[in-house]
Amino acid sequence: MRSKNSVLVFIIIAVILTAGCLGGKTIESAGTVTIEKIKTVTETTTTTKLVPVENRSSEMELAENLSKCNSQVLLLQQALNQTTERLKNLSESYKACLVEVESQRNASKSLKACEDDLVRTREKLNETTAELKSCRERLKNMSGTTTSVELLPDEEYYRRAISAIENSRESVYVMMFLMKYDPGDSFDWANDLIRALVSARRRGVEVHVLLEDSLDDNRAAYEYLRSNGVDVSFDSPQTTLHAKVIVVDGEIVFIGSHNWSESALYWNHEVSVRIYSKEIAEKVIEYFKNVKRGT
Repeated sequence: MRSKNSVLVFIIIAVILTAGCLGGKTIESAGTVTIEKIKTVTETTTTTKLVPVENRSSEMELAENLSKCNSQVLLLQQALNQTTERLKNLSESYKACLVEVESQRNASKSLKACEDDLVRTREKLNETTAELKSCRERLKNMSGTTTSVELLPDEEYYRRAISAIENSRESVYVMMFLMKYDPGDSFDWANDLIRALVSARRRGVEVHVLLEDSLDDNRAAYEYLRSNGVDVSFDSPQTTLHAKVIVVDGEIVFIGSHNWSESALYWNHEVSVRIYSKEIAEKVIEYFKNVKRGT
């Protein structure tokens, strides 16, 4: 019995050993298969996990790029709006410039027309001036005739005499019994005539004055005229200079009763004449020179 059991145990052990050897191979094979499956799963899992991570990163990058593009588009839009506005302003300025240029052209045309008119006017003025000069020359050359005689009562004498002196061009000769200068009087026609002689002298006109020596009222006029460069002198004490004569530019003669005093020019009844005559003017000037020489 004991030997049967021993044999049975032996057989079982042999079977087990035999099965262990066989099973070991099977287990290795199974292990090998398991390892292969694990490797396959690991690779698949790794691939499956990596793809979503890569897709998520690309989406974020795409979103960031899209956001940057939108920002750039906005900036470009703003720049485009500003450029459009500037272009509009430049267009308006250009139109304004065109209007200004056209206005300047019209102004230039008007200016040119005015210049042409001015040239024509100057030519006509030169022609008129030449004609006037010729007339004056012919008038000066006329001798032996009296061009005109005008009666000058009271105040008319003052108005004609001061106008002639103020417009004199060459010479003024005055012989006056009374020439009363009163610088303190603001309204005195005698002062006006005396000062007109000084103004004529300053313009380059020859001014010669002869006064009566016996009147003290003539002293102030004498000093004033002399101090301003006028050729002034007194008549000889042996005779009385009672003449009241003016000769302007050798052709206009004033002769009459008017003295150069406030009373004679403004208050009194006086009468004189104005004569246009070169011949008479020359004779009066010669008489002036003779009186001054004492002959």
